[in-house]
Amino acid sequence: GVDFVGRLDVGNGFAKVEVVVLGQAKCENYKKPTNGVHLARTVARLKRGWIGAYVTTSFFSEGSQREISEDRYPLITVNGLELARETLRLIEESGSRDILDYLKILDVEYMVESTNLRFV
Repeated sequence: GVDFVGRLDVGNGFAKVEVVVLGQAKCENYKKPTNGVHLARTVARLKRGWIGAYVTTSFFSEGSQREISEDRYPLITVNGLELARETLRLIEESGSRDILDYLKILDVEYMVESTNLRFV
């Protein structure tokens, strides 16, 4: 399935383009590369003009990276190392004591933001 959907606004006013970002997130064994089938499934769900994002706690094999590049898939890839670095940065920026403290903050923020969502 799809784990998250977002929108990236490029430009402004009359020259604004809204790009849908369809994402898949996988908690996978950090010792094994992510399965290329999952990447292909994510790309297969994209509609014209959309981009995909694949986030994993694992890493991408050389073959998977080559396929993404050669086939020019519109796919953002985030591996486990990048994910860990970004998480540590966010923890520090938030002033949290540790990951559990940070997750509690995220839970509260999520509840606030999700109540403000409007579905058209």
